Amino acid sequence: MNNRMLKCVLLSTAVFIAAPVAAQDTGAEVSDADAASAGDIVVTARRREERLQDVPVSISAFSPEALQRSTVQTVSDIKTIAPGFTFSSEGGKDNVSLTLRGIGQLPLGEVTPGVVIYLNDTPLPSVGSNVPTYDISSIQVLKGPQGTLFGRNTLGGAVVIGSQKPTYYFEGYVEGTYGRFDYREVQGAVNIPIIEDKVAFRAAGQIRRQDPRTAAFDGGPGFDDVHQDAFRLSLLLEPFEGFKSTTVYEYFKADELAGGLYLLRQNYPFAALGLGVVDPQVAAALETQRANRRGSFDGGIDGGLSYRKTTAITNDTSYTFGALTLRNIFGYRKNYSDQLINSGGLPLLQIPTGLADPATVPFTLFNASSALDRQYLTNETQLLGEFSGFNFIVGVFYNNDKPDGPSGSQFTAFSVGSVPAPAVTAHVRNKNWAVYGQIGYEITEKLKLNLGARYSWDKVSACGGTIGSTYVDESTCLDVAATGLIDGVGTVSNKGEEPSWTIGLDYKANPDWLLYIVSRRGYRGANVNTPLFETTYTTGGTDPACTATGGVCPNLRPFQKTGEETITDVEIGSKYNYRVGAARGLLNIAAYYSKYKNALQFLNTQTTVPNGTLDSPTNGSLAVNAADLRIWGVELEASISPVRSLTVGFNAAYTNVKVEKLALPAVLPSTIELGPDQVNKYSPSFSGTASISWTLPVRPVDGDLIFNADVFMTDDFGGQNGEKLPGYELANARLDWRSIAGTGLDLGVFVKNIFDVDYNSASSVLLSSFPTNSVYVGEPRTWGVSAKYSF
Repeated sequence: MNNRMLKCVLLSTAVFIAAPVAAQDTGAEVSDADAASAGDIVVTARRREERLQDVPVSISAFSPEALQRSTVQTVSDIKTIAPGFTFSSEGGKDNVSLTLRGIGQLPLGEVTPGVVIYLNDTPLPSVGSNVPTYDISSIQVLKGPQGTLFGRNTLGGAVVIGSQKPTYYFEGYVEGTYGRFDYREVQGAVNIPIIEDKVAFRAAGQIRRQDPRTAAFDGGPGFDDVHQDAFRLSLLLEPFEGFKSTTVYEYFKADELAGGLYLLRQNYPFAALGLGVVDPQVAAALETQRANRRGSFDGGIDGGLSYRKTTAITNDTSYTFGALTLRNIFGYRKNYSDQLINSGGLPLLQIPTGLADPATVPFTLFNASSALDRQYLTNETQLLGEFSGFNFIVGVFYNNDKPDGPSGSQFTAFSVGSVPAPAVTAHVRNKNWAVYGQIGYEITEKLKLNLGARYSWDKVSACGGTIGSTYVDESTCLDVAATGLIDGVGTVSNKGEEPSWTIGLDYKANPDWLLYIVSRRGYRGANVNTPLFETTYTTGGTDPACTATGGVCPNLRPFQKTGEETITDVEIGSKYNYRVGAARGLLNIAAYYSKYKNALQFLNTQTTVPNGTLDSPTNGSLAVNAADLRIWGVELEASISPVRSLTVGFNAAYTNVKVEKLALPAVLPSTIELGPDQVNKYSPSFSGTASISWTLPVRPVDGDLIFNADVFMTDDFGGQNGEKLPGYELANARLDWRSIAGTGLDLGVFVKNIFDVDYNSASSVLLSSFPTNSVYVGEPRTWGVSAKYSF
C-alpha cells in the first residue's frame, strides 16, 4: 500500500471512529437544511426522479450548494471531488479527455467518447464539452456502461448536467468574483413567470476574465489566460395538464491564449539525428524551465490560440396520460474550435547555415494547430410507464454529426527554417441509430429485477488530405478525392452494429439499506483514421525522406479503420444510511470487475511519417484496436454528521488495470513502441477526497458563517504511451457568510491549491522516441473573493 493510499485510509478510519456515519450533501436536488438526509437526495440516473439510495448504480451527485462549496467553475473541476473521475485537455484546451473506471479517451478529435457528458439530456462531443457551471441545478457522475437508458452508448460512464429550469416565481441572483491573476467573473440569472402555471422564462449568463498565469520565457504574451462569455435562455410551456415543453438556447465563446507547456526532459541528444548543434540550446532551455515551473517557451507562436465557440438549442417535450409518459429530447449544437500550441515546449532553435547572411535559420521541433467546424444533431424519443410493481422505458435514439466548414490539422515537426507543414484537411461524418429499453419488476416487496437491452448501428465516413495551402470544406475535399489521383486526398468509411444489455437484482433489506448486483455490456462503435493512406510515405514504399525507418516508409493501411470496443462488467453494491440519536450517517460501497476487449490505443506517428507528407495522419497519431484489459475496482462514498452543523466526508476509488492481451498487425513500424508497458492505463490506482463542512457557532449580523475544506489525493494517473503522470495532493478551502442581516446577500472567500503544490495536469508528448517531452502543469495557488445577491 503506497503512502498516499495509507494517508487516506488513516484519515477515513479516524473519521469513522469520531462519529457514526452520516450523509454528505452531494445531492442533485437537496437544500442545505436537509444536507444530512440521504433520503432527500434526488437523482435522474434512470431517466426518472428517484432517491439516490434507491438507485442500484454507483453515483456521485452534486447540488448547486455542493459545487459552490468546492468552488467548481467548470466541469473539469469535478475531478477533485469525484474520485476516480479524471478530466484533462491533451493537445489543446478544447481536446477534452474524460476517464472513469479505467476507460479513457484518445485525443484524436472525433473518436466517440468513452465517458459521455450530457447537458440537459443531450450528449456532447468530446470537443467543446468542458462547459461552465453557472446556474446549474445538478451534476451526476454515473459509473459503468449506461447504454440501455441513455441515448449515446458509453463504456466507462456518463456525466449528467442539468441547468436550472424556469419556475413560476420571480427570482434570480447576481454574483461577482475577483481573484489572483486579475481574475474577474460576473454571473447571474433572472426567472420570470409570464403566465401563471403556464409559461415561464429564465435567462442566465456569465463573463470570465483572467490574465495569463504562465509567462513566456522568450517573449510573447504568455499562456493560460481566461476570456469567456456565455449565456443561456430557457422557456417553459405547460399549456394544459400533462404537457410540458422546455426549450433552452445556449451560447459560449472563449478567445484565449494556448495552454503553456512545461519542458519535461530530453530523452536523447539531437546529435543522434545529425542536429548536435542544437543540443547546447536545448540544455539551456531545460535549465531555464527547471528553474521556473510557472513559465513556458513561446517558440514563435505568439501565445498560441484557443478559440472556441458553441451555440446550441435543446428541447425536452413530454406528455403524461395516465401511467404513461411520451417524451422527446431534441438537440442541435454547432462547435467551432481553432487551436495552436507549442507541443515541443522549446524556443525557436537556431541552426548555422555556414553563410554570412543569414548566419542561422530557425528550427522548429514541433508545434501543432487544428481547426474544427462541426454541427451535431440528436433526437431521442421515449415512452415511460409506471405501474404497481412494474416500470419500463423504451426509446429510439438518432445522432448525426457532420462538418460545417473547413477543418483539419497542421503538425510541423523537425522543420529547418520553421517552414510550416502542409495543412491536412479532415472531415468526418458519424451517424448512429439505436433502439433500447429497460424494465423494473418487483418480484417481492423487497426484491426487484432490472432488465435492459439495446441494439445500435454506427456508420462513419471521412474525406481528408492536403489540398492547397489551407483547410477546405467537405464538398471541395470530395471533389478532389473523386479524381482518384494518388495525391493524399481520399475518402474512407466504416460501419458496425452491436448489442448492449443490463441485468440486475436489487434487494431492499430495510427502508435504509439497498443491496444490488448488476451486469452490463457497453461498446464504442467502429471508426476510421484519416486521411486515406495512399502515398509512398504511408503505404510501405521506399524513400530517403523516411529517415526514421531507414528509408523504408511505414505502411499505415492496416490502421485505416478501427473496430468496435466492448466492455462487460459485474458490479455489486451496498447503499446504507441511518441515524443514531442526533447523528446521521451514509455509507455507499461498490465493487466491480470488467473485461474490456479490443481497446483503442494511441500510436504517435510524428517521428515516423516525414514532415510535410500529404497524407500524414490527422493530429499526428493513430487510434488502433490493440489491447484486451481486465479492470476491477472498489468505490467508497461516506460522510459523517455528528451534529447538524458539522459534516465530514470521505470519497475514494481504487482501480486495478491489467493487460491480458496485445494484438497488433505485424507491419507496425519499428519506431512505434507498443508492448504491455506502453498500453495506456488512464485511471489512477487510487484517488480520494476528504472534506469538512462546518457551520460556525457564531452568527455575525444574523448571518451564517460556513467553513468548507477538502483535500484531494491521487496516485499516478493519465499520461501517454503507458507512462503515467506523478500523483499529487491538493487542498482547497472556502469561507462563506450567508444571508447577511437576513437579506439575500452572501459573501465568500476561497483559496485553491492552498500549499501551491507543483503538479502536472495532462501530457502533451511523452514518447521515448521523441527527443524531448512536454506536459501541461496544474494551476498554482489561486484565491478569490465573491459577493452574491439573491432575490
